[in-house]
Amino acid sequence: MNLEEQIETLNEVADIIGGEIRDNYSGRGMYGRQCYGIECDNPVECIEQAALNGITGANYDQMGLQYIVYWPRIRNMD
Repeated sequence: MNLEEQIETLNEVADIIGGEIRDNYSGRGMYGRQCYGIECDNPVECIEQAALNGITGANYDQMGLQYIVYWPRIRNMD
């Protein structure tokens, strides 16, 4: 799956779970590099839905009341 297909799939996952896609998240240990993520209420649901669509390797962080699930290997190339 190429980057464009992965991004399209993440957008579909975000729609399914009621999340919001972000293309500029820098997670733990990423040292400023940015990747794609989904802000959501339930990280397990998000990770499972992405895995069902062929995207694995997620991490997540808690952001107050919500979470962000992010994929360090799906990098923003801007």
